[in-house]
Amino acid sequence: MAKKQEYQFNWTQGKKGSDDAFFVRASVFVVEQGFKVEFDDLDKISWHLTVYDREEPIGAARLYQDENGIWQLGRICVLENYRGKHLGNQILSACEEKIRTLAKGPAVAHLSAQVRAKGFYRKNGYIESGEEYLDEFCPHISMSKEL
Repeated sequence: MAKKQEYQFNWTQGKKGSDDAFFVRASVFVVEQGFKVEFDDLDKISWHLTVYDREEPIGAARLYQDENGIWQLGRICVLENYRGKHLGNQILSACEEKIRTLAKGPAVAHLSAQVRAKGFYRKNGYIESGEEYLDEFCPHISMSKEL
């Protein structure tokens, strides 16, 4: 019987120590998908998740609490070679657990989902709100979940 692959999940806060997360984000969103504005000032205040397969960074996400107390999830991505292995579910679960820990109580997780990925978020309990909108050239929809 094949051994189940275990990945390592590492959290950092701010830009220091987050280079591997930024590498994965750049690989997916800039190189693969063509986004121009991937990095912003929110990176300085965000928690960054990097997922590793042994020593190699393969997935990433970021989260932060906005001025209204809403936890914003974003930049959730997995390198192409690792897609289809349910790693996205594990990343989302790790982010939700991190929010629960940081919030020390009930919280709302909000994200701006690429429309092509909204089914994935729906399966994980997120609910759409509002109209679709463009982020750069890509259709997105707001989604949230009570944790």
